[in-house]
Amino acid sequence: METTVKNKPNNIMYLVFAMVAFGFLGLEFGVLLISRIIDGRSLAQIGNWPIHWYGAIAHWVITIIVWLIGVYLIYLWAKKKDIIKDLIDFKLSNRVFYLVIIAILTVIASAMVQMFISGAQFPQVFSEYKGFEIMYGDKAFIVTLFQVLYYFAEMLLVFVMIVLFQKFGEGVFKNTYIPYGSIGLMLTWGMIHFISHPAGALGVTIWALVPGVLYVYGKKSFLPVYLLLVLGFIL
Repeated sequence: METTVKNKPNNIMYLVFAMVAFGFLGLEFGVLLISRIIDGRSLAQIGNWPIHWYGAIAHWVITIIVWLIGVYLIYLWAKKKDIIKDLIDFKLSNRVFYLVIIAILTVIASAMVQMFISGAQFPQVFSEYKGFEIMYGDKAFIVTLFQVLYYFAEMLLVFVMIVLFQKFGEGVFKNTYIPYGSIGLMLTWGMIHFISHPAGALGVTIWALVPGVLYVYGKKSFLPVYLLLVLGFIL
């Protein structure tokens, strides 16, 4: 038992690995250098949308691979430290089922509010599909599919950040009821959207509060929080 306790990481390591996850998200900016070559764009066009449908898919595929590598490396660290069961509850139960319903209703309610305030289309993924149809014609569906896969990969890293920021906060402040994961997510992933996607950055930053709260009061259940994160970008 003493050996197991000694093997546990100290609080600062949770913060370090949360920032490692955030760093892997930021590597997408590096992927732009590669994907713009595949797409045939110049360096001056590095931040522009891909001209060709295969340029968009190439960007998302490379980014997904990079992000999944990040998730896997953090998983290996957590497994070695034997802390996965302390961080995430993968079990399915009636409670988890109710939390899933709450997650879905929360996303739908948020989407309805956005639609009322800003005229955003519901579901968001359909609006994006129509945009891709204008840009890429009959390749819009396959481009949309890869963008959805991109969201699934991104939300895995976002979930990891919530978990690790929460564990860091609980260890430092000795309070398990404050959503430190939300605070960490707002100050990192939320704020970076002011650079990458300024138009929707404020909404994303505010939304970052929600999954961290669900994680804390949902007793660290994986499925409801991950579903909330993914649906938040699809609906």
